[in-house]
Amino acid sequence: MRAIDSIRTAMPWRWCSAALLAIAAGAGCRQTAVYYTPTPGEQRLSQDEVREQSDDYLKIECPRLMGTEKSATGEARVRVYYDKTGAVQKAQILRSTGDKQVDTVWGALVARLKFDAQPGQTDDLKPAILTLGYSCAPNVAITTLLIPE
Repeated sequence: MRAIDSIRTAMPWRWCSAALLAIAAGAGCRQTAVYYTPTPGEQRLSQDEVREQSDDYLKIECPRLMGTEKSATGEARVRVYYDKTGAVQKAQILRSTGDKQVDTVWGALVARLKFDAQPGQTDDLKPAILTLGYSCAPNVAITTLLIPE
């Protein structure tokens, strides 16, 4: 019976680890942008209506968000693109609250937002960045919405 020999052809560990780190670093740089768009025909919301609907949602979610704590807060930054009529056409979460469910609901609500028409707006879509925040405590659920002027 013939003996089988093996030949080592692997790179030294220092090169393997450097290659793996480079691959991992490159993979971490890829990020998919998620945009929220309004459903055609769905009613547009004023700023007050966005806050009210978010408050209603938070009344249900605050116990989960608080967990064993006495309170919970979160804040997100959202980029919106609105048309000449002031209607938001798409929204993107730039900075998360840290809770995917809240981010998803806020993205959908903000995509339905309608500002006052901006006289003199020449761009088909104009960007703006909004800040939304929440505060939860027992029997309290509050949404804040900050829109730059």
